[in-house]
Amino acid sequence: MENVIEMLRKLIGEGYEGEAWDETHESVDNVLDDFKPEGYTVTNVESTFEDGGRWTNYKTDVYKVTQEDGKVAYFQVGREVPATEMQDGGDFSVTIDEVVPKEVTVTKYVYGRSA
Repeated sequence: MENVIEMLRKLIGEGYEGEAWDETHESVDNVLDDFKPEGYTVTNVESTFEDGGRWTNYKTDVYKVTQEDGKVAYFQVGREVPATEMQDGGDFSVTIDEVVPKEVTVTKYVYGRSA
């Protein structure tokens, strides 16, 4: 069994920031999406999209990597993506970090009357 978690950690170091579809990004993407040796699974556990402006938007995916030996790690891939159809395929930059899940409490304000 390959240690996929350690492979990903070596690829990104303490955190990775670079151009979209450079060698490191492609290698990480291959491990998360294409490279499927026996003994591990990858699940996309969160996906968010944020409008950035006229030219770019931001897409973030969090992947849970589970190995057969019980080890689990989470990796977040943030991509700056084109905002117009004329730019399709022209992804700009990428960040890749190892993250951990943390439960937080959030107060939201909704329509209504206080008193």
